[in-house]
Amino acid sequence: MKLRLALGAALLASLPAHADLLGLTLSTHIAQTDSEPKASSAWQGDLSLRFKHPIPLVPNVAVVANKRKQGDPADGSSYQAELYYNLFDTAGLYVDLGAGYEGWESANSATDGSNDGEQIYAVGRVTWRFPGSGLGIESDLKLSLSEEDYQANLFRAGLNYQFFDSALGGLTLSGGYQYEDIATRHYSTDNSGAYLGLAYKF
Repeated sequence: MKLRLALGAALLASLPAHADLLGLTLSTHIAQTDSEPKASSAWQGDLSLRFKHPIPLVPNVAVVANKRKQGDPADGSSYQAELYYNLFDTAGLYVDLGAGYEGWESANSATDGSNDGEQIYAVGRVTWRFPGSGLGIESDLKLSLSEEDYQANLFRAGLNYQFFDSALGGLTLSGGYQYEDIATRHYSTDNSGAYLGLAYKF
């Protein structure tokens, strides 16, 4: 655990800040997923706020709230805080890399043996927009760096479309496929399915 935390901190410290614009982005995702080992189908969602600034070497900041209701012991809510660098933002390519902390509150403590959990994770986001078009591709990755009682990994890949991007802001609709796995001391599960996302850049 200490080694992974040290590696994560070293990674953040070694990355250059490439945030050359001030910006605030509010986004949400909702996913319809099937989970294993229990065969169930339900919805889950998140809401995030990302702040981007032009100060060199100082990471950008994001906060995320998640709600999960799959009908299994991994159901509950989690809250995330992230520090990230915008490594690339030109020619239609946007790349973020950073690390975050997640606190998890279980809705089923009687069955999973715990009513909370926490983890440190690495996060990466890539978006590329086709030249001369509002259409693009996107991919998100959350990878646990913890070896504690709670570990959660998430991968998304899909398409997005930017309806407009002006001085007043920008609106983007996205959709694709996601995979998630969650493990506690007493239980592990994974789920996958389609997601829809909406983001507004102020």
